[in-house]
Amino acid sequence: MAKDLGLAVLRPDYDGARIPVMEHLGGLSRAAIRHFSGIDPVAEPDRIGEAFRRVADAFEVDLLWGGGLPGPGSPVYDWEDGETVKRNPQGLPVVQWGIFAAAHQEDGRHFVHVPKPASVEEALEFQPLAHFPKTVQEYRQEFTVQYQAMLASTGELCYPIPHHYTTCFHWPLAIFGFELLCLAGMEDERRFGALMERFAEVSLRITTAWSQVEGLHAFILHDDLTMSSGPVFSPAWYRRHIFPHYPTIFRPLLDKGVPIIFTSDGDCSEFVDDVFAAGAEGLNFEYLVDLGSLVERYPDKILIGNINSSTLARGPREAIAREVRECMEVGSRARRFVVNVGGGLTHDIPVEHLEHYLSLRKELARSLRAR
Repeated sequence: MAKDLGLAVLRPDYDGARIPVMEHLGGLSRAAIRHFSGIDPVAEPDRIGEAFRRVADAFEVDLLWGGGLPGPGSPVYDWEDGETVKRNPQGLPVVQWGIFAAAHQEDGRHFVHVPKPASVEEALEFQPLAHFPKTVQEYRQEFTVQYQAMLASTGELCYPIPHHYTTCFHWPLAIFGFELLCLAGMEDERRFGALMERFAEVSLRITTAWSQVEGLHAFILHDDLTMSSGPVFSPAWYRRHIFPHYPTIFRPLLDKGVPIIFTSDGDCSEFVDDVFAAGAEGLNFEYLVDLGSLVERYPDKILIGNINSSTLARGPREAIAREVRECMEVGSRARRFVVNVGGGLTHDIPVEHLEHYLSLRKELARSLRAR
């Protein structure tokens, strides 16, 4: 079963019959969900769980990033009316993400429930625990319920890997926004260092709590360290203020034998060595990172990537075939390679392109492992 294969690739001795698959299904269009499941999730929101289970089965998904499959009660939006921004039940502006919605970000700031500091001075004095005060015990109780719900949503279809989104660098980005983060990060490095210690304390509580959840097989730690052009600050700056916190944040999970899969958007090539040195067992990365280099340098790690979603959206069929084939042929040289469309299967990918991608990916997942 797909779940068994997903769990197997998390172990160092993986030797499965095909290349495993991780997909992000939540961004699929209404038309795509209807096509692959036979259920219209907007017209029949009470069947949304069934619809996504059918889609996961059709796509042979072995691992899910960050959570379970959507189920009844998930806010569904009809984006076919042409609106590009709507209001969620809390009255906040949101933009399309499949049949769902994502927070309308301002300058990278998506923790909109936290007041944005009014100045660099306020940013440097920010107290994360005032806004994220839960204890390890409180987090553990919350995460235990979440994890059981995730497992229930997927059953034996696939294994849903929990995640923590704001490992370190992403904390100030999500709260301050890009511009204020840059100003604070350059204003006073001593005080910024103290600020990052306070953020790291919250992440340590979170990873400690997750490490105490029963039955955990893997965990995803996410930090968008880079943009498409590379690092925001100099690499030395990250090595002073970000990476020293990773071993401490990682440690509770590693001590329990839970493999960590690190995720970053952008071109994080500069920091691959730092991430693995901190203890990560896997890396989930975009098309901007050279897969061949990773396979050569880290052939025994879990390497999850890195088909370009925009190629699937744009096409034509020949370009899709070339993208999928090149990625999977290179990736298959690493024993624990997991194929993944970076950024997810998005609502702008036509159904016929998804069909073409899926047919080729299924064939290569088997034939490349049989060589």
